[in-house]
Amino acid sequence: MLPTVPNDRPIAPPPNKVLNAMLALASVVVIVAGLKAATPILVPFLLASFIALLSSPALFWLRARGLPNSIALFVVLSGLLGIGAFFGGLLSSSINEFTRMLPSYQARFGRALVDLIAQLAAYGIDFGASPEEANPFDPETTLGIAGNLAGSLGTLVNNAFLIFLTVFFILLEAASIPRKIQEAFGMSPTLDGQVAEVATAVRRYLVIKSIASSVTGLIVYGGLVALGVKFAPLWGLVAFLLNFVPAVGSIIAALPTVALAFVDGGPELAIAVAVLYLTVNVTIGNFIEPQVLGQGVGLSPLIVVTSLVFWGFVLGPVGMVLAVPLTVILRIALDNQPQTQWLAVLLGPAVPRQRIVAAVAMDDASG
Repeated sequence: MLPTVPNDRPIAPPPNKVLNAMLALASVVVIVAGLKAATPILVPFLLASFIALLSSPALFWLRARGLPNSIALFVVLSGLLGIGAFFGGLLSSSINEFTRMLPSYQARFGRALVDLIAQLAAYGIDFGASPEEANPFDPETTLGIAGNLAGSLGTLVNNAFLIFLTVFFILLEAASIPRKIQEAFGMSPTLDGQVAEVATAVRRYLVIKSIASSVTGLIVYGGLVALGVKFAPLWGLVAFLLNFVPAVGSIIAALPTVALAFVDGGPELAIAVAVLYLTVNVTIGNFIEPQVLGQGVGLSPLIVVTSLVFWGFVLGPVGMVLAVPLTVILRIALDNQPQTQWLAVLLGPAVPRQRIVAAVAMDDASG
């Protein structure tokens, strides 16, 4: 029997925190499973949304200069279509030819590794009883990375029309979206601030990363052409895309190119290609980008790496490219709800020591 208060009303039992936690965890599992199942539809829509977010400032700028919305939209979409057609034309032949030659490259890569290990054994560096047994690399796995990348790029090219059509309709309604939000949820300065914070943080990250990635891709492309490496446009685009992936993107982009250079030109060309990638990524990734990004995107380095694994599992290779902006959106959404602010703190960067000392001092003063 429940205890009673003077007015004979029963006291509600305390909520079961364990049960609530289990229900929350089950909800997360269901949501993640749903996202993974909807990947073929979700990935083009996410790409279109981020492309539209990048393009919207140009649209609003043209409208502010007096151009009608239809003409400004036509100019922006024509620019996007021209950029897409240029890269698509460069890549289509490279992707098809590389995919066709991939089995022969895998076999040649295996033989080249066996020969290299045999040469090292002649200098006293012995890895095993025989070069075949000593070969620690699986050529199918090593160059299979390149095959998977080429296949993913081919899928994006096939979905280009759907992505472009979605960008068109998003930009077409870009001006009316704020009014729709106000009509649906009412005049809410808090909600307006949340939407503005998400749009500003994601757009700033995407703009800076797009510029840095474009410079990286162009330098890699020019360097590979100068070195005589095959399929330079393909590897330049791979370097551009994977530069969006923090920590491991540059390494993944370099591996297939170095392997291909090793097959076609031997160890000397492979070393030259590795030095090219190392120079570009150290210069841009370790010096230029941090200076421009400043304090970064407000995420813990551990969370950045973890988000790569999570979004890569849910959305595939595109999820790794979009991992940081998606996690930034999640952190901002969690930070604006009192019940989930503690999760936003865990996702964010390290709390400055001065802030911790100030908080402790305030607690002591109130005590």
